[in-house]
Amino acid sequence: MALMATLLVVVFFPANGLSQGSYPERPISIVVGFGAGGVQDLCTRALSKAAEKELGQPIIVENKPGGSGVIAIAMVAKAKPDGYTLGHAGTSQYIQVPVIRQTPYDPFTDIVDIIKYADLPFGVAVKTDASWNTFEQLLAYAKASPGKVTYSTAGVGLAHHICMERIGLEEGIKWVHVPFKSGPEAVTATLGGHTQVVAQMIPDMVPHLNAGKLKLLLLLSETRWADFPNVPTILEKGYKFHAFSSFGIYGPKGLPESIREKLETVIKKATKDSSFLATMKQLWIEVNVLSGKEYAARWKPQYHEMEKVLRTLGLVEK
Repeated sequence: MALMATLLVVVFFPANGLSQGSYPERPISIVVGFGAGGVQDLCTRALSKAAEKELGQPIIVENKPGGSGVIAIAMVAKAKPDGYTLGHAGTSQYIQVPVIRQTPYDPFTDIVDIIKYADLPFGVAVKTDASWNTFEQLLAYAKASPGKVTYSTAGVGLAHHICMERIGLEEGIKWVHVPFKSGPEAVTATLGGHTQVVAQMIPDMVPHLNAGKLKLLLLLSETRWADFPNVPTILEKGYKFHAFSSFGIYGPKGLPESIREKLETVIKKATKDSSFLATMKQLWIEVNVLSGKEYAARWKPQYHEMEKVLRTLGLVEK
C-alpha cells in the first residue's frame, strides 16, 4: 500500500514539482523589440549578464525590431509559457501602441509582468549648427513654416512621439513625424540632415551630445538633469504632460507563478550588480524597481486615459 501511494505521487505530481523546482534547465531567451545597439538592447544585455550569475544558465538576447516593438511582443505572447521565452519592453508597447492600431496581442490578457526595473529620460535635440538655440525658436519656426519641420523617433506611438504630437496640437503646429526602427537610426537621421529634429531617449543622444554634434533644446522628463542644468523641462514650459515610460521584463500568459516569482527575485538581485549599475549610469537611465504586480497596477489604469489622448490627436487607426 505504501509503495502504491508513493508511485501515485510520482506519477501524478512530478511535472510541477520537478520542472519548476529545477528551473531553468537550459538557456533562456529574452526578445527585444528594437535593433542591436539601441538602449533597450544594451539594457537587456547588461541585465541578462547579471541575472545569468544567479540562474546558472545563459540568457540569449534576440532582437526582433519592427512595428514599434509589436513584432517582439507578439512572438513572446505566442510562446510556450515555460519561462524559456521572455520579453523586454517599454510602457509604450502596453498603453500606446495597442491603442493606436490593432496588435496581435492584448497587453491585459496575453502577457505577464515579471518586473519593472528602470525609468527612461527623453529629450528634443537638433544638430549643433542648426539655427535654433532654444525650444521657443524651434516652435516659432514650425508655426511660421507648416509641414516643413520633420522630427525622428524610434517608432509610432512611443512616449516621445506622443509628447511631440501633443505639443503640436497645443501650439497649432503641423510638423512631420518620421519613425524609425531604433533610437540610433532616429538620431543618425538628424545628424545626417534627413530630419531636422530628433525626439528620443537621451541615452541614444549622449555620445553625440558629448561630441558636440547635437544640442539639447528640451527635456521631455519631469525634472532637470545635473548634466544639462540649463536645459528646461517640458513641465517648465507650461505643458501638463511629459514622456512617461519604463523598462520591464515580461512573459507569456500562463507563466507559472512559481517561475514568475523566481525570475522576479533573480532579476531584482541583478539590478544591484555593479556592472549592470555601471552600464545604466553610462546610459543615463535611472534604476527604479517595481514588482511585476506593482508595475501592472501602475500602467493598466493609464491605458484608457492614453486612449482618450490618442483619439484627440487623431492617431487611432483602428
